[in-house]
Amino acid sequence: MGFSVGQYTDLRPTLWHLTHRQNLNLIAKERVLKPAALLTSANLDRPRRARSIIPGMPVLRDQKPLCEKCIALQGGLSFADWLREMNRRVFFWPGRPDRPAAGLGAIKLYSNSDILIRLPFLEVVKDHVPFFSRCNAGATRMQHGKPVPRGSSTFVQAFEADFPRSKVVEVTFVQPVKVPLGAEWAPSLSGPWKIL
Repeated sequence: MGFSVGQYTDLRPTLWHLTHRQNLNLIAKERVLKPAALLTSANLDRPRRARSIIPGMPVLRDQKPLCEKCIALQGGLSFADWLREMNRRVFFWPGRPDRPAAGLGAIKLYSNSDILIRLPFLEVVKDHVPFFSRCNAGATRMQHGKPVPRGSSTFVQAFEADFPRSKVVEVTFVQPVKVPLGAEWAPSLSGPWKIL
């Protein structure tokens, strides 16, 4: 099946990132979004169950929705392997300029502590290889009483996808993501939006 990055951009031209508001100054200064593995020296072999908020330090998202018993790991991965895979990625919800196609529940849940960053997809993919997922990789719930599959096929490049572009739920990047000119941030979907 597969699709091209250009075809995908026509459908969902905007990437949306949710982060704690304490991270805004560091992101604006460095102009980069980093994966969790580069933001902490803490053990990342088990899910983060709470946020550690230390003034001046990056605040990492908790991983409360990540439940080991709800995952059917593929390709010989251990749960620690899967967590390392998750923690080496930067996550985005794709969407249109006015709203993401997914993630509205998380945006509402973290509305008191987080901000939204929206970036033009085409500007980001000039420097980075996107990986596409048809699921929210970090929110695992049994489906029809069965664990959800996670593994090497969870994140695929556009040409490898065995699902249509309209089914993409997350876009991830393995390396830190440069924040392009034109990126904006706001305390909520309704704004006010400001240039980052």
